[in-house]
Parts: sequence; structure tokens; C-alpha cells
Amino acid sequence: MESNKEKLVGLNRIREAAFGLYPNASKITITIDGEKIKVAPIEDYEIPVGLEIEEE
Repeated sequence: MESNKEKLVGLNRIREAAFGLYPNASKITITIDGEKIKVAPIEDYEIPVGLEIEEE
């Protein structure tokens, strides 16, 4: 039987893998329902201020 420490190590590996897939995510929700796994990242992007757009 796994100890609590081993379970936490396994969960940390899942967390690292999820943030590896979604590097811009500030939060990732993982839902496991039987055979289905749903991953819902919330990603943060910065919009540069003062960016000039060239028009043709």
C-alpha cells in the first residue's frame, strides 16, 4: 500500500506534467470520471501596451 508521501510525489508529477503541457496556465483543473479525463487550463497572456499596428 502506498504511503501518503508516495501519493503526494505522484500527484506532484501529475502537476508538473500538466504545467509542462500548458506553460502559460495559472490554474489547471483535472477531472477524472471513470475512463474520461478532462483538463481545463486557465491561461494568462499579456497584451503589450503601446503596440503599434501597421496598416496597409
